[in-house]
Amino acid sequence: MQDLKVYNFLERLFGMVGNIKIHPVDFNLPWYSIYKRYWLRLVVSLIAEIIVWVFFTTLPLIINYAIKTQNITLVVSLGIVFMMLSIIVQTHMRNYVLAEVGIMGSISNSAYKFFVKVDPVHHSTRESGKVISKINRAVGAYENTTDIITFNLLRFIIQISVILVSFIYYDFTIGMIAAVSLIIMLTISTISQIFIAKNVINKDNDQGDIQQQVEVESLQQVALIRSSFATPEHIKKIRKTNIRTGEVQATVWMSFISTAFIPRILYGIFFMSIALLIVNLVKIGDLDVITAIALITMYISTYSIVLAGRDVERLVSNIEKIKNLYTYIREYGDSSYPV
Repeated sequence: MQDLKVYNFLERLFGMVGNIKIHPVDFNLPWYSIYKRYWLRLVVSLIAEIIVWVFFTTLPLIINYAIKTQNITLVVSLGIVFMMLSIIVQTHMRNYVLAEVGIMGSISNSAYKFFVKVDPVHHSTRESGKVISKINRAVGAYENTTDIITFNLLRFIIQISVILVSFIYYDFTIGMIAAVSLIIMLTISTISQIFIAKNVINKDNDQGDIQQQVEVESLQQVALIRSSFATPEHIKKIRKTNIRTGEVQATVWMSFISTAFIPRILYGIFFMSIALLIVNLVKIGDLDVITAIALITMYISTYSIVLAGRDVERLVSNIEKIKNLYTYIREYGDSSYPV
């Protein structure tokens, strides 16, 4: 009862009830058309994320300036900015959640509505488990696609841009090396990830469809008189399918993880080169120690870019999952039963 009271309080606090908007989806239109229904909420979130990441990327330089000038007002202002950013993030996340949940609900609602209305003759030659699998996968793919663009790729773009401008301000050569190094690592990571995806993701999707179908068939046996005779066989089949699914998933995961090996090595080489150049500037008196530390800290903050290719690949893969549902619906059959 206590947990229900807490949930009811949170529900009233966040004001989600009555604010989820579900829109009809035309699967004959491009997959991204649904985003137009929620463009305002999404744009607000993108602007908020840009503000947040520009601030945090330049923060080492701001702190560097505050220390060198011994500006107490600036230090206090930074604390106020942190609190303001917390308010901005909390506000934009509410908008973002409403948009994302609305998109997922719209896709799920329209897809199931289509399959409920479709002529039963088409269902007789299709597996229910595959239908459910494709819908669930596409709904999850919309969530992943929106998250990757908003919270991952946007951050990398901002970091590369800010570092390019900041480093060039102090030294053109270091700035160009820093920017080019990040672009090279992003490119290598992306190409390797996409290459792996093209060769393994379809196998992963197919195995997911097989597992979903086996599970649905097994549950359907419960409604049959002969279910007691079929149960041991289906349990054995489920176990075998789960093991095979695990083998496929483990292979896929390790394939993606391994693609970060070369970018990690390159990161170490580029970091050493940039650090040596910065140390040399300090040595000849063209750069002070505090600024040098700030610049190196900024570059270190980009280490996650060695995994950025995974985000690009996940974006591509999730878009393919979405397109897969759209194509499946277009080719499924005619909707002739009114609902």
